[in-house]
Amino acid sequence: MKRIWIFAALTLLLTGCAAQETFETVADDLAQPSKAKPRQITVQLPDDAVAPVLESAGEQIYLCQDYEIIIETVEAGDLDGTIQSLCGYDEEELTILHTNTADADRYEFVWASAGETGERLGRAVILDDGNYHYCMSVLRDASTTETSQVVWSSVFNSFDLLAGDAA
Repeated sequence: MKRIWIFAALTLLLTGCAAQETFETVADDLAQPSKAKPRQITVQLPDDAVAPVLESAGEQIYLCQDYEIIIETVEAGDLDGTIQSLCGYDEEELTILHTNTADADRYEFVWASAGETGERLGRAVILDDGNYHYCMSVLRDASTTETSQVVWSSVFNSFDLLAGDAA
């Protein structure tokens, strides 16, 4: 009987020594890693391009004789979303020429669309450096396409990111 009392006394003493669980909460306001600043774009605009008629922090619109040039910078990540915002088509609906350069992936495509003012032709290029999509698109009426490929070729070939501007 003496053993039972000693065992009971030890049990009572040891139950107060059990480790208690502690809980910690993690704050929701964790610091986000800082994103690189957008790089600078270089492009040789045609002689008939006027100064930007509309300009915001990430977009410039230039009007030429019978077409417009739109240059914009958007956050990278959703290539299909960027393509759709430029032309209205999904990536699967277009034939996209994808090339790799030292600084960025390059995506080029063309499209046609019908609107209230008639048929329009468009061509776009997207440079993706992993942080941003640098986009240039050109739109013109389908009825005035005689010189468009000559003008557009030199403009699109010159569209690039400045070399010493990597973040």
